[in-house]
Amino acid sequence: MRLSILILLFTIPVLSLSQDKDLEYNKSNWKNAVKDATDNERLKFLDSLAGAIRYDSTFNSDSIFRVTISFAQKMDSINMAMKHAINFINYLNYETNDYKEAKNLIKSTYPLLAKVSKPNILDDFYYEAAYVYYESRHFEEAIKLFDSAYVYAKKYNSKYIELSKFSIAMAHVNNGKFGEASIELQKAALLFQNKKDTLMWLNAKNSMSILYSKNGFFKEAKEERNELIKLAKISNSFPNLALVYYNNAADDNKINLQDSRIKNLKLALVENQTSENKAHFEPALKAGLTAALAENDSLYQAQNLLKELEMEVDNMTGQNAHYYLNAKMRVAFAQNDYENALKYALKLYDLKIGGDQYEEIQEAELFLSQVYQRIGNNDQAFSHFKNYTKIKDSIGSIQKTRVLAYYQTIYETEKRDLTIQNQNSNIALLDSENKQKNQWLLFGGLGLLGLFGFMTIVRSNNNNKRRQKQQELFTQDIINTQEQERTRLAFELHDSVGQQLMLLTRKLKTIEDPLFGTLASDTLDNLRTISQGLYPAALERLGFTAAISDLVNEMDEKTDVFFTLELENTDQLISKDKALHLYRMLQEALNNVLKHADAKAVFVRIENTSNTIVMTIKDNGKGFDYNHAVNTSKSLGMKSLMERCKIISAQLEIESSLGKGTQLIIKLPVRNI
Repeated sequence: MRLSILILLFTIPVLSLSQDKDLEYNKSNWKNAVKDATDNERLKFLDSLAGAIRYDSTFNSDSIFRVTISFAQKMDSINMAMKHAINFINYLNYETNDYKEAKNLIKSTYPLLAKVSKPNILDDFYYEAAYVYYESRHFEEAIKLFDSAYVYAKKYNSKYIELSKFSIAMAHVNNGKFGEASIELQKAALLFQNKKDTLMWLNAKNSMSILYSKNGFFKEAKEERNELIKLAKISNSFPNLALVYYNNAADDNKINLQDSRIKNLKLALVENQTSENKAHFEPALKAGLTAALAENDSLYQAQNLLKELEMEVDNMTGQNAHYYLNAKMRVAFAQNDYENALKYALKLYDLKIGGDQYEEIQEAELFLSQVYQRIGNNDQAFSHFKNYTKIKDSIGSIQKTRVLAYYQTIYETEKRDLTIQNQNSNIALLDSENKQKNQWLLFGGLGLLGLFGFMTIVRSNNNNKRRQKQQELFTQDIINTQEQERTRLAFELHDSVGQQLMLLTRKLKTIEDPLFGTLASDTLDNLRTISQGLYPAALERLGFTAAISDLVNEMDEKTDVFFTLELENTDQLISKDKALHLYRMLQEALNNVLKHADAKAVFVRIENTSNTIVMTIKDNGKGFDYNHAVNTSKSLGMKSLMERCKIISAQLEIESSLGKGTQLIIKLPVRNI
């Protein structure tokens, strides 16, 4: 049976390939030799063949690998089976991108791990398996496997110690866990440094600088890059130093250090002159410097540099088109040639809008807003500025979340290290028994005295908290009772007085004097307005989403303020009671804007994000001193918002300052509904 399998294996059609004559010759010899070979000889043949076709994508490697692994298992050669299983996993991951089959192979290989006896197989296996999950964007599972690779790499002292740490950091980056990523990168950099792997050490430091930059740590990013530049010049082993200067310039632009931006771009061009990648990077570097010069009143230099770029077609097409168009539109804008600036900006916008580089899309939106404003097209200018603001807020929110995660991770790490130190201190104290007894005698009395004072303070705080809680519950009961009474009155007005007044209106319209009919109609309209104020009928009839839309549209029609509404349907996520409170909070907030803010535009957004309903109300009015307002008697509306948030377990965030408008965000977790 084994012989027939092997003969079938060596007679598959792909053996007739002529790309590799030596390999084809060997396969032919193996096919003839296998007829009289022993099992051990066949195993050697398969081992050689599977090794030879590892990187041969034109050969039917799938069948060879499977037969080799199966036959090695039958011969109880587990180490060989694992070796080719690892090669097969690598082949499926990088040659065919068949992640599903690779994962099936990984799972089927797990039972063999306990029988492996040769060093460096297990760390190799876990590392290759981890990259299958990494490439298929299952980062949590990838991190677990990289961690296993790290454990076995330490056991065998292999190259995967440093590489696993670096890969764990990259997986955390892709998974949005900035804190964990930065800590793992620092560990990886230290490991590369200890192993004197200068190139990977500098790569780790470069990755750290980019990570800092993307999350708003510009000072830390520059410090990391400056150290990298210093080390790279000493070791002369970092081939892409020009890009480090370029990234420094990009950060300078974000924090408006324009002189430093231009200086770093010039240094990037100088460094690129001796780089092996000079031709590849030069168009981007020249285009970046052209844009910087044009934006900083050095138009003549920018025009000359742009002419140099345009001398070669390759500098303006392909991957370089992004950089060229950006330079071209900046120069045109500096020349007050707004028509051409708009033409190039729209071309660049079309290239950017389909990608995921949101900071670049944000820059494109802002530039379009500025160009349209210069042309006089205020509608388009406002539209693109709104898009710019939305992306900016989104990026800012992501950065804040990641920064918080970073400090939380640092805190947890330091707390863990402190715990270890305390444990070591306790062990040392146990070795000094007499000293410990004396300490207990000394501090025991002080402890009792301190305990008495502590209990007094705790009792006082508990009483204050109890009174505060009772006051909050009382206020919330008032609000709930008020809503119940409003609802009752609204329905009574609608069902009794409203119906009677409607009949009276119809009757009065039949008489000859139209004045009575008009008066009755106006009275009915006023009654409906009062009833609507007591309880929004649209909320009962159409649901929360439609009621919100109706409220904003009504205010938009009745006022000169420009309202913008972005609304997701959240009717299935929110209960009737909580919907009413959210509606009231929006109503209160918008009324405050109309009465006090002197705003020209109001932006309202309701969305479901990460199992949380988020309601945002933002205006461009005069703003106010939040800390002062919340502590004065004039802040009853704000206190009402706070109490309603407590009733529905929502979170309230208010950002405002004089002359800069107001933003109010209410976050209601869906899980609490």
